[in-house]
Amino acid sequence: MTGEPARPFRRRMLLLAVVVVLAVGGAATRPFSWQATVLVAVPVIVVSVLAFRSRPERIPPTVRLRRGVVVWSTLLVVASVWEVYAFVQQPDWRRASDLHPTLSTLLDPALEQLPLRLAGWLVWLGAGWWLVSR
Repeated sequence: MTGEPARPFRRRMLLLAVVVVLAVGGAATRPFSWQATVLVAVPVIVVSVLAFRSRPERIPPTVRLRRGVVVWSTLLVVASVWEVYAFVQQPDWRRASDLHPTLSTLLDPALEQLPLRLAGWLVWLGAGWWLVSR
């Protein structure tokens, strides 16, 4: 009865509190502001470092796995190239452009209201955590 089972619970509650604070902070910021950029960059950097430091178990390569890696890698590269191209082609990087919309620009009408922005941040943070923890 040393309290060891409480440690994972506390860690999860701390992680949940950090996620909620990030989501509330992100939802409260103006899109394309430096504050929003920082609130996106910090979790991406932290989680990326944690993901690269972990030692995942080796999965034996199969034809199905290779095919899946090729398909998802291609989709990721195409989406990333589109995002970078659209962002670089914008006349003003601080304002959205209808001629060269990024994914953020396309989602802005759906995420204008604070509750939906909060939900969007929570989904983004949850999806990111799910991707790196698998």
